This record gives sequence, C-alpha cells and structure tokens, in this order.
Amino acid sequence: MGRLFPGSRLQRTGYRLAGPCIESFSRLGLPVTFFGSEFPVLRRGILAVAGLLGMIGILLHHGTYPSPITLRLSELASFGAVILFLVEQILTWRHVGSFRVYLRQWWPTFVLSTILILEISSFLFGRDRTWLMSLLRKLHAWDITHAYLVTLQIYIVGVFAVQLPHMQHRFARWRVRPALAFVLVFVALIVFGTGLLMLPRATPAEHPINALDALFTSTSAVCVTGLAVRDTGTAFTPFGQGVILVLIQLGGLGIMSLTAALALLLGRGIGVRESNLLREVFQVPMMAEVGRMVRFIILLTLFFEAAGAVLLYQGLAGSAAASGTASVSPIWSAIFHSVSAFCNAGFSLHSDSLMRQAGNPWVMGGATTLLVLGGLGFGVFLQVFAWLQGRLGRRGEPRPRLDLHARIVLSVSAFLLVGGGVALALLEWNHALAGQPWGLKLSQAFFQSATCRTAGFNSMDLTLLSRASLFLMIVLMFIGGAPGSTAGGVKVTALAIVWANVRSVGAGLNRVRLGRWEIEPVQVNRSMLVLSSGLVVAAVSIFVLLITEDGRLLPTVFEVFSALGTVGLSLGMTAGLSVPGKILIVLLMFMGRLGPLTLAASLVGVGVEPRVRYPRGRILIG
Repeated sequence: MGRLFPGSRLQRTGYRLAGPCIESFSRLGLPVTFFGSEFPVLRRGILAVAGLLGMIGILLHHGTYPSPITLRLSELASFGAVILFLVEQILTWRHVGSFRVYLRQWWPTFVLSTILILEISSFLFGRDRTWLMSLLRKLHAWDITHAYLVTLQIYIVGVFAVQLPHMQHRFARWRVRPALAFVLVFVALIVFGTGLLMLPRATPAEHPINALDALFTSTSAVCVTGLAVRDTGTAFTPFGQGVILVLIQLGGLGIMSLTAALALLLGRGIGVRESNLLREVFQVPMMAEVGRMVRFIILLTLFFEAAGAVLLYQGLAGSAAASGTASVSPIWSAIFHSVSAFCNAGFSLHSDSLMRQAGNPWVMGGATTLLVLGGLGFGVFLQVFAWLQGRLGRRGEPRPRLDLHARIVLSVSAFLLVGGGVALALLEWNHALAGQPWGLKLSQAFFQSATCRTAGFNSMDLTLLSRASLFLMIVLMFIGGAPGSTAGGVKVTALAIVWANVRSVGAGLNRVRLGRWEIEPVQVNRSMLVLSSGLVVAAVSIFVLLITEDGRLLPTVFEVFSALGTVGLSLGMTAGLSVPGKILIVLLMFMGRLGPLTLAASLVGVGVEPRVRYPRGRILIG
C-alpha cells in the first residue's frame, strides 16, 4: 500500500506537471469550478475531502519523520484520496448518463482512474498475479499514479484557491466587512504557516520549535518583516525553509493577486466585486485594466526574481565560505534571497545576513536592485513601462504621462535612497566604515539606505554604527516604501502629503497642493491618520517593551520601528525577547503589514456622515 504514496522524485515530477495539467483540464472541458453550480453538493464534498486527505498525505510524508504510525496514516490518507476520487468519477459518469459522452469529455481522468484501479487490484490480490504485475510495470503504473496523485492534489487545492476572492460573497451574506475578511485571510495564513513550521521535519530533530516561536516566524514571513527568533539557515530544515519562502511569497504579493492570477490561468475571470477590490489595491484607474494588471504582476515578479536569482548565484557559486555556510546550496541560497529581497522580507539563510558578501558586487548589486524595485509598487511599474513604450513609439502618437502618484513615489524614493546613502556614508566614513576602500564604503552606505526602508538585510554590524546613523535608519524604517508594493512603513506618499499639508498650513492656505495638483481633504486626513497612529502605536509599544524586557532605550526603539515598518533589522534584541515581548512584536508586525486604515475599517467599518450639521467651535492652538 505504500506504493500509493508519492515518492520524492515523483513528487517533484507531479509538481512540475501540475500547472500544465490544470490548464489542460480547463481546455478539455473538465470541471474546474469547486463551488460552481456544475457540481452537486455531494460530489463537491467528496472532492473536497479527497483533496484534504491528499494534502494530509503530502504533509505526513514531507513534514514528519518516518515511523510506523506516520507511514500508516500517510498510506490511509492516500488510499482514501484515491477511493474518493474514483467515487467522484463514478458519480460524474452517472451524472452524464452516457459512458460514451463521459469517455469523450473525461478521457484523461478515465485512463488514470483505470490505472488506479489496476494498482489497487494488485494490492488486493497480491503479487502472485504475475500478469497483472507485468502489465503495471509496462505501463509504468506506479510512476504515473504517484505523479498523478500529486497533480490531483494540487489541482484540487488550486481550484479551491481560485474561489478565495469569491468568498467575499459569503462574507457579505454573513455581514462581514470586506476589510475584516481581508484581515481574517491574513490571520488564517499565519495560523496555517505556524502549523507547518511545527511539523517535525520543519526543524532539526534535536531542536524542535515551540508554538510561540513558530507563530513569530510565520507572522514575520507573512508580513514580510524578517525578524527571527531562530536562525533561518541552521534552525530550520530545507522543508522549513521552503515553508518560510512560500509564506514570504504569499505575504509579499498578496493572496488576492495570486488567486486572481490562478483564476485567469484557469480561464474563470474575475468578478466585478473582486475587480473593484483589486483596482483599489493596485491603484488601477479602470476596472478593465485589473486582469492586465494581475498578469503583469505575476510575470514581472517571476522575471525579477529569476533574474535576481541568476545574479545572486553568480556571487554565491564559489566556495562554501562564499555561500555563507557549507550546508546551504548556492542555488537554493540564490533563489531564497532573491524572493526574500524582492518581497522586502529580509530573511536570510546566513547567520550574519549578507555581511560576508559586503565586497561581492554580484550579491550587493543584485540585492539592492531587488530591494528598490520591490518597494516601488506594481502600479508604478505599469505606468513606467507604458511611459517607456510611448517614448519609443511612433512620433505623432499621444504619449502617456506619469500621474501624480507615480511621480511622488519615484521622486521621494530616489531622494530617500540617495540622501540616506550619502548621510550614512558621511556619518560612518571614519567610524564603522573606516579602513575600507572608498568604493566599498559607498556601496555599503547605499545598500543600508535601501534595506533599512523595509527589507531587513544588513551588510555591516549595526551595533558598530553611531547613534546618529541608527536614528537616521529609524526614520527611514518609519517612512517605508510605496503603497501597493511589498514594502511597509507609513509610505512615501503619506509623507509627501503630510509635508505638503505642513507647508500649506504654515503659509496660511486652506488648500493643500503638490506641484500643480491639489490634494483632496480626505487624502490629507488619511495621511495624517497613518502618520499619527504610527507614532502613537510606536510610543505605546516602546513603553511596554521597556517594562517587559528591561532593556536599553535605543535597541528597544529600533526594534519597535523595525517591526512596525516590517523591516526586520535588529540590534540583537529579537532572540532574547520574553514571551510578552514576542507577542507584542507579533502584533506590531501584523499591524505594520496591514496598515492602520485596513485595521480601522475592519473593526469599525466605514463611517456615514450625519445629516445634521452642528455649530462650529473655535479652539486655541499653539
């Protein structure tokens, strides 16, 4: 019976076949709607249980160490998934009514179902049926079965994931606010990641992880922060590191964009409500552009992460010392750090982050580029590409222009990157950077300027920096990146609007302007809310941590702003946090990733302006 469970080689084969098989299922007319009207309740329930059993089998195989109990449970889970799938196929045949029609429409699953039946027969009747065993070997039945089981499991899970954006209809029926539903999805992902990290094979057998540390790591990965209470490269196995990488990707790109992309892959399209939500998330002006935006995000992400992995591999492909540790493959290290850098997560497989790579131009250049690109936002990318196409297009055709949002993001980001790099270089030229070549000094200063705005990598020992440099890094961590990106912080757009508001108030003007554009009052109020709420939360958290940790002020302030800005830098305080301190940092990372506006909308909903106007009052200020 153990043959029914996919082996590691065939498991990888199944994963490689999953995407094309899902697409072929859709083109062949196979059912790809999990909650659609095509499936009766009984059949979709059977399919759901089959997928659940299949995933349990995979987790038992990869997440636990072999033992009689786990092997038996994995066999039972796989056997149950196969039986339920065969039952579902029989129901499909009965529902169609004609075997000829069923065979014409569902012939791939019929062939695979036949192979499954033959393999089950070989198990039931024993190996003494030489003709049956010979036939199965000629058909490569076990290879096909193993690969197909994995494909089937991924297919079911993928179809279920497609329905996640559509689940807001059910939330609306339950009177759950969309913002609250968004928060609950993040909570569910964090809890699921915590469970995966607590599997025995996620950590070395001699150093199992407890529930709080697993929750901390899962939250840090989903919220793309990078703070870690355990060393990622040594305290987690390749399976655990893979779980962290998947959580980073899901948290960085967002579940909505990934599920929408999967829906487009399966030919389902995106509903009106989902398009409206994605339009707000990605800052797309027209609803018709949402599908194009989703495709653009996925393709751009894959391109940047693949190109970044190639660049990083060029720098990590040398000796074991160059890759940071002998136990980490340079290929795996390049892939992991590329995804972590583009998603601005800051997780590293090296105990000293990228300090050993400070003089490596491939690693420093590739990581810096990924950090900056990941912090700009996909809406800005789309506008920049359209602008470049217009510049390279034919003369006489209308050329698209960058809107105010893109101009603010690009200009403020460039100012913070260059200004922060120059300031850090001047502050540390004869201090932490003393004795290094001037080129290395500049590269390290600019790298730290880029990474402390949200990424969390470090190429130098932060404890050697001056207090002025650490204060500057705290300011950059609080500002963060751009809306709609993988970055955290209060966002550069909010900073620009607040600065414009301060100038207008100081000049005695009633309207807020940025250049030749006037900013709406609601945007000014939201920017002030984001800035003020961030400062209030940081102040309260610093006060609480000073009580629970009894530590120094500067490391505590640094830790709080790092968590709230989803940065991940630390002065060595994270690993020694107490239980209340870890819980507080988890809450800060969660609040920093979702933002105060989303959290406020999830708790109190959208306010309604009262019809009654009250008399105006005057209050003395200043």
